[in-house]
Amino acid sequence: MEYVYNVVNMVQCFESIDAAAGAKDEAGRMTAAGSLIECLAALEEGFQKSNKGGDFFGGQNIGYVDIACGAILGPLSVIEAFSGMKFLSPETTPGLVQWAEIFKAHEAVKPYMPTVAEFIEFAKQKFNV
Repeated sequence: MEYVYNVVNMVQCFESIDAAAGAKDEAGRMTAAGSLIECLAALEEGFQKSNKGGDFFGGQNIGYVDIACGAILGPLSVIEAFSGMKFLSPETTPGLVQWAEIFKAHEAVKPYMPTVAEFIEFAKQKFNV
């Protein structure tokens, strides 16, 4: 059941990131940012419930939820860079902050994970910014 809960939260995070990126004005961006903060808080709760004391959502090994959630790290880093806001922080999402660092550094992920600068450059080209 935790698997479904975490995947639903991850999808909601993607929707909030998309809304923040596509917002036409400051009010829209702030609404989307609030939704994203709520989604990440729920994802943090899901991580705490499902990690079984390990580094990843299912425990000690990377699983499907880690891979799915890892997909939000790039878009999230772009939103953070463009907005100046930190959505993942040790104060509000300590488990996700630690998880993200361990996930990105994992030998199975690191060679394929673009840097924040590469994500930002891609976003600039894609959105003509």
